[in-house]
Amino acid sequence: MKKITSSEYFIAGSESFFADTAALLSNRVGVQLSSVSSPQSLACYQAKGTSSNLQLRLVLIPLANERLLGRLSWLDWRGVDHVCCYVDEAFDTLVMASDGVWKKQKKSAEELCLQEYESLVV
Repeated sequence: MKKITSSEYFIAGSESFFADTAALLSNRVGVQLSSVSSPQSLACYQAKGTSSNLQLRLVLIPLANERLLGRLSWLDWRGVDHVCCYVDEAFDTLVMASDGVWKKQKKSAEELCLQEYESLVV
C-alpha cells in the first residue's frame, strides 16, 4: 500500500478550502479568486474584482517528525506576506501557544482569510 504523504493531504484539502473561500469572498465582498502559478506555493489564487493586487497563497512549512504546517497568507503588490493563519492537514486553524505547542483555534481558515483581506483593502 502506498503511504500518503502529508503534502498530499494538504493538496486534497486545499481544493475544498479554496472553493469555500472563493464563495465566501464572492458573497461577502464581491471578489473572485482565480488560480495562478506561483513559485514556492502549493496553491495560489489571485483576487479579482478589486483595485488591490492580492494573492492568497498556501505555503508548506516542514516541522519535526516529518510533519508539515500550512501557512495561508495574502501577498500584496509590494511582495509583503500578510499571514491569515496556520493550518494542519485537515485545515484546522492553529496558533502557537506560549509553551511552543501548536493548538487549534476556534475561527475557520476561511473566516481568518476574509478578515485579513478586509484589513488590507480598507
